[in-house]
Amino acid sequence: MARARRLFALALSLALAAPAAAQESARDFYKGKQIQFATMGSAGGGYDAYVRAIGAHLEKRLGARVIPVNEPGAGGLIIMSRLQIAKPDGLTILLIGGEAIAAAQLFEEPGVNFDLARQVFLARVSAESKVVLLGPKSPYKSIGEMIASDRPVLWAGSGKTDGNTDFSAILAFATGMKSKMIIGYKGTGGMTLAMENGEVDGRVISDESATLFGASGGMRVMATLARARAPQFPDAPAIFESAKMSATGEKYVDWRARLAALGRIILVTPGTPPDRVELLRTTLAEVLGDPAFLAETKKLGLSVSHGDAATVGNMVRGVMTGLDAKSLAEIRDITLNRYY
Repeated sequence: MARARRLFALALSLALAAPAAAQESARDFYKGKQIQFATMGSAGGGYDAYVRAIGAHLEKRLGARVIPVNEPGAGGLIIMSRLQIAKPDGLTILLIGGEAIAAAQLFEEPGVNFDLARQVFLARVSAESKVVLLGPKSPYKSIGEMIASDRPVLWAGSGKTDGNTDFSAILAFATGMKSKMIIGYKGTGGMTLAMENGEVDGRVISDESATLFGASGGMRVMATLARARAPQFPDAPAIFESAKMSATGEKYVDWRARLAALGRIILVTPGTPPDRVELLRTTLAEVLGDPAFLAETKKLGLSVSHGDAATVGNMVRGVMTGLDAKSLAEIRDITLNRYY
């Protein structure tokens, strides 16, 4: 019996030591290396702000140099495609809108070379609600005025399924709002300039990104595209408060709001060694829960809401199977065809 207990204790100690040894090996790998931390966002936007803030803390913990890489355009498909063909060594990670890549696959967009079910998730950085943001030259003072307008409301976007433009189209369908999508802008900077110049009325944008505009410049948040108001904009009504929608319209807006809640997620190249994946997950959890990091991002107007890899996976599975085939076909038609 004593010998059996000793053998059990030895086996247990070896089992417990294995993960620690693997992580230590991964730590040795990262020391002195260069990590490409890519994002779909342009310089100065919310994604860029997160990459730079998180990257600085990753450098301290991993002993690696973290290089921000901005690749705006095509709703994130360009940089997502590059992640798939990057060397699977754990030195390329990506911050991207979970909703953008989920929508691209669901809507069968050209250029999708990935299966979301096979991606390696590291963390969710923040959850999102979407808001309607209008530029200073847009004449509308409320969602009601936008719905009643005989002139189509002009929406800016980078691509049909960029994580924002598709929600603009769903909003137009659900409320009966005459709308036209103007796409091809390269990131936040191009769309902001178009709004400032009056080329478009506005765009759908995350509540977090909308806070970066502040009160200056005449940008206005008109509504939150969810059941509840965004905490950052308590005076802006939820869309369910400010517009009447059919049962189908409400279902589509609710589904799209759940898609938005995927938020900003971090992935690593599929095929990355498991010990490096686990180290990255552990380190990101430490960073995203660090009081110093949270204080820093709060000053930047960012709202961290960490979710682990299992949480992200469960949310992805939920939205990918949340509509029946008939509803998904109609959503595809609405987002890809009706407002162009």
